[in-house]
Amino acid sequence: MPETPFPVPISFHIFNRPDSTRKVFDAIRSARPEKLFVTADGPRADVASDTQNCAETRAILDSIDWDCDLVTRFSDENRGSFKSTSEGITSVFQKVDRAIILEDDCIPHPTFFRYCRELLDYYENDERVALIAGNNFLFGEHATPYSYHFSRYTHMWGWATWKRTWDKVDFEMQNWPAFRDTGGLDIYFRRKHEILYWQGIMQGMYEGKTGLHWDYLLILSMFMNHSLAVKPEVNLINNSGFGEGSTHFRNKDLIHDVATKTMEFPLSHPPDIYRHTAADDHVEARVFSRGLTYFLVNRLLRQLPAPVTKLIRTTRRKLGL
Repeated sequence: MPETPFPVPISFHIFNRPDSTRKVFDAIRSARPEKLFVTADGPRADVASDTQNCAETRAILDSIDWDCDLVTRFSDENRGSFKSTSEGITSVFQKVDRAIILEDDCIPHPTFFRYCRELLDYYENDERVALIAGNNFLFGEHATPYSYHFSRYTHMWGWATWKRTWDKVDFEMQNWPAFRDTGGLDIYFRRKHEILYWQGIMQGMYEGKTGLHWDYLLILSMFMNHSLAVKPEVNLINNSGFGEGSTHFRNKDLIHDVATKTMEFPLSHPPDIYRHTAADDHVEARVFSRGLTYFLVNRLLRQLPAPVTKLIRTTRRKLGL
């Protein structure tokens, strides 16, 4: 363990998975933050195992054995992922001006914490930089000679930001129609199917056809405010959040369980703040819209009866397509 406490507050978000939560907690324990904020969602009324699992998960905090200002926000009822996490982060930024955010399935490499701390200091007053991400999904491609690059994407599996960034998120989406109608997405995407993909996500949330996702709202805020995210040149977060207990991912995806590597110090900073276009195109094609053919097939699937669509998508996942 480090001899001195870690000065950056950590916002830790947990629910009902004691095993994965313990792994993330052990990484936090090794960092020994001076301030630890923990948001815990409550058990679901229709899931009998949640009561015990949520209690076991919260009990992990009893293992805190360092001098730490612990602030808990425990819910008796289930708020759901969007409300629990977003309201928890908002609560944290009512008390501090910066924080590292970790969820219960995002296991950080030990060097992740120093990487975040140094860059939170380095870009503290530069509003062109919105946040510090811990993920790299480039699989060794498009490497730069620096420790990190800049991206239009957030990647929320272990990240850090400032109050100034979170305060700009438009949770009511009041400014989305004007941004949409003036071609705001055209600034960031060159291909029509990419624009349609992201417009579909944002419009679906705006119309209430899909649930709100705080991470997509944060991406939208970055688009609207012309800011970028820092991405490390090595992956610093291993996400184990797939399988039966996962809220969002029942099957392992390409970007799950990616090995982490050591961030070397001192950090090598890029000479200026500019988006790594080739890296972003790679991520768009591998993680998000996934190319024109994939986009068109998904659009076609939405026109089919729900049982048929479900069968086709289940088969595709099993085949890794």
